[in-house]
Amino acid sequence: MGRFGWLRHASRSLALRSGEVAAPRSTWVRPNAPCSSTGVYIGDKYYGQFMLTSFVLSRSFHATGHHCSVDKDYYKILGVPKDASQDDIKKAFHSLAKKYHPDTNRGNTATKRMFQEIRDAYETLRDPSKREQYDMLFSRGSRGDFDGSYHDTFSGSNRDPFTEFHRQNDGHFSSKFYKIFSEVFRQDTNTRANDIKVELNLSFNEAAHGCTKKVSFHAKNVCDSCGGIGHLANAKRYVCPSCKGSGRVVNYPFTSTCSFCRGVGKVIKDHCLTCKGSGVVDGMKHVEVNLPAGIDSGDKIHVREAGDSGGFGTEHGSLYITIQVADDPVFKRDGADIHVDKKISFTQAMLGGKVEVPTLNGKIEVKIPKGVQPGQVAVLRGKGLQNLSGYSGDQYVRFQIHFPSVVTERQRALLEEFAVEEATKEQNTSMVGNWLYQQLSTG
Repeated sequence: MGRFGWLRHASRSLALRSGEVAAPRSTWVRPNAPCSSTGVYIGDKYYGQFMLTSFVLSRSFHATGHHCSVDKDYYKILGVPKDASQDDIKKAFHSLAKKYHPDTNRGNTATKRMFQEIRDAYETLRDPSKREQYDMLFSRGSRGDFDGSYHDTFSGSNRDPFTEFHRQNDGHFSSKFYKIFSEVFRQDTNTRANDIKVELNLSFNEAAHGCTKKVSFHAKNVCDSCGGIGHLANAKRYVCPSCKGSGRVVNYPFTSTCSFCRGVGKVIKDHCLTCKGSGVVDGMKHVEVNLPAGIDSGDKIHVREAGDSGGFGTEHGSLYITIQVADDPVFKRDGADIHVDKKISFTQAMLGGKVEVPTLNGKIEVKIPKGVQPGQVAVLRGKGLQNLSGYSGDQYVRFQIHFPSVVTERQRALLEEFAVEEATKEQNTSMVGNWLYQQLSTG
């Protein structure tokens, strides 16, 4: 049968045969009561103290299923109040499970028992109906174990049978053994194609005003030859040999979508020659995106169903675009505000006047106050960037005073005369300490 042939045989024995009404008696691995052993029989071969036995799975599997005891205060075990929310219960369980897990406390029987109690408490309190039943019995002072619907061991669970078996037997299976079982019985339920992440570079002006950009990237695209179905429209269909046309596969008591036909119930033998039946081909994909005004570096755009195409029956992946905005030689950005440096002459600084200043929407005239100082700032309200909530920032204009390095003789004479008058006004200031005199002296 090969190295793991017995596992495949066990897997097949769990599937309902076509036309049968009830599940056959299934070969199953379970602990030999009273559940105190740690081995398994595979066929006639013995592996420790478990045995391979036959029984019909039912809604009440009292011998080895999860049990609830009202002798124990599960709220106290998890360290949560009786009105704790599901999130609080879940957080408490994960915290305690890490601390008392058998894998991190090997050989410690006390922590092993504690972990079992923590798990039983969580399994009870996480389910609203089980929690309600436990609360009712605990409040009445009942003692002992109770079963009934509580021991619905496998039915209604999203876990595969061997996950349940591993959980219920406190990890007696080794990690490798558990992994083998899981890989045989667990099916790939991913029906969504891959997401794609790209970067998009914008100029400062594009980011400031918003724009529409075409994004091109490599991706899996729907095959044009077959329209993504993997075959020609008139191709002959055959009943799926795996699910016998039902589109569902039963691993009793679980039912899942048939992975062979993807739930259709029919299969095609004559596949599309272009995509070889996958429904997708590699190529370039082009997506147009509308970017709002005020978008900034690091912002992400999510475009649904614009990622990889997944072929027939598979949901398209998403496209995630990360924005990178280039620096601008004139404007410096600070959130929604922008900053601009503007040079003016020293006569403009002294006499005042007007000067043209660039803004995001063109040049405007800005008044220069008389006697403006180097680095002084004028604020243009609402002339900044619009952020994503619709608010517009401000523009800050910082004046930089330019002093001529060369002056004519007439200009020098006028300036010297001005400097003398300044010195006269400032009786306590000498010519050496006069700012204008120093500028002329160094010239």
